[in-house]
Amino acid sequence: MKIAIISPDRKQGGTTISVMLALALAQTQNLTTCLTYTGNDNKAVASFLGLKTLEDKTRSLTQVIKLLEANAISGDEISDYCLKLPGVPNLQIIDTASDTISNEDNTKLLKFVIENLNHEMVITDVATEIYDEITRSVIDNSDLVVMVLTQSRDVADKLKYWESVGVMDYLNKKGLVFIFNQFDPYVEAFRDTTKRINLRHRRCAKISYNAFIKRTSNMGKLQTILPYIIDKDPRVIELNNDLKECLMIILANLGRKTIWPQG
Repeated sequence: MKIAIISPDRKQGGTTISVMLALALAQTQNLTTCLTYTGNDNKAVASFLGLKTLEDKTRSLTQVIKLLEANAISGDEISDYCLKLPGVPNLQIIDTASDTISNEDNTKLLKFVIENLNHEMVITDVATEIYDEITRSVIDNSDLVVMVLTQSRDVADKLKYWESVGVMDYLNKKGLVFIFNQFDPYVEAFRDTTKRINLRHRRCAKISYNAFIKRTSNMGKLQTILPYIIDKDPRVIELNNDLKECLMIILANLGRKTIWPQG
């Protein structure tokens, strides 16, 4: 199953949601999961998870590109170039951004990756513009699109524009659900938010604002927050039900049931 994570505007937290969903799917659903992203200058995933650049030249992106051009690599072999996240079973990351390859090569590599990864779940953080070639390719190859929003009025205006130019029709044909990031009930109630933006409430979920998400991301240790969420640590307790509901909406639209640890 392939999931594309998109946002109508920048700074909505798409990468944060991508990482948290990948962590939750891998660790609570026991699904082999791979996290990817678009854009040749997207360093956010590596930064949030504290990933270091590999020094092994045989596993470098330039080597993969050469193998692709020579038709010397098969789809099954692409998993050999995935990074494992220490202490996080079932989750791998494929780092496709590099100063040593062109944007064209980056696009070629990511297309091959997404089409050939054999993980049970592939999540792609789409950081490129909606009309970019790679964005369309990712969406076309996806089984579900998750749109990350905030409660900002500017976001609602952008969605209206996307509606007017046919983008929303295109996304809805792929299957579209919504996650509100940094949700704050003091701004307005969740149902009021979805009503204001004219979204079907049952296709929406949220991740409440919590300072520990930003704190662990800044430390390059976002993966460390999940065990506390599952254990209902008082500092992140509201995220337990939030993350559970996010998975339930996503997996239900993929024809799967959600298994959630009982705290």
